[in-house]
Amino acid sequence: GGSPASVDDEIIEILQSRQRNDGSFGLWRRDRERYEYPFLTVHVAHALSLAKAKGYKVPNEMLEKTKPYLKDVEKHFDDWHRRSPEVRWTISAYALYVRDLMGDKDPGKAKKLLAEATIEKMPFEALGWVLSVLANDPGSTAEVEAIVRFLMNRTTETASTANFVTNYGDGAWLIMHSNRRADGVLLEAMIKTQPSNDLIPKLVRGLLAHRKKGHWGTTQEN
Repeated sequence: GGSPASVDDEIIEILQSRQRNDGSFGLWRRDRERYEYPFLTVHVAHALSLAKAKGYKVPNEMLEKTKPYLKDVEKHFDDWHRRSPEVRWTISAYALYVRDLMGDKDPGKAKKLLAEATIEKMPFEALGWVLSVLANDPGSTAEVEAIVRFLMNRTTETASTANFVTNYGDGAWLIMHSNRRADGVLLEAMIKTQPSNDLIPKLVRGLLAHRKKGHWGTTQEN
């Protein structure tokens, strides 16, 4: 039981010990497991980026090692991922979002992904991550407006709340899917894009309404 700071440093050290040479992370250990889980590496890179922004001591080499993996995350998709374009698009969008957090903005790849998937077919969560990447890009105003217009027409609304629901079918486990997490991703994207939009308070109320005993159902949702 050391101090909170030493415990946090220890957690980061444990994560570092599980990082592979290509920058990826295993679900349980450092050496190659039977199954590669690209979403997990993006998720760990996301956590490390947030930790660094909050002032925790995250070794730069840890983050730097994830960057090539994130940039070409599509190379790590296997047959499970290829069965579901929605899963592939979502992981690609998440990687773009985390790269953006690291200062590695890639609006060109984000727009290419959007064109491949189409706004109509891309899952809401992926749209939220792409929207976050394009939000402040001067060359992407048309795409941003089209995404926001689409979202405004696809919400599941009551008089006071709003939610988004995506069905990934059998592939949901590949991205630890949660509709509430998608609402949170879209909430952040809308705040970046149109902070005065009426959808924002509705999304907040919708998220709050899904809490039970003060929290949500999974760590992803929380």
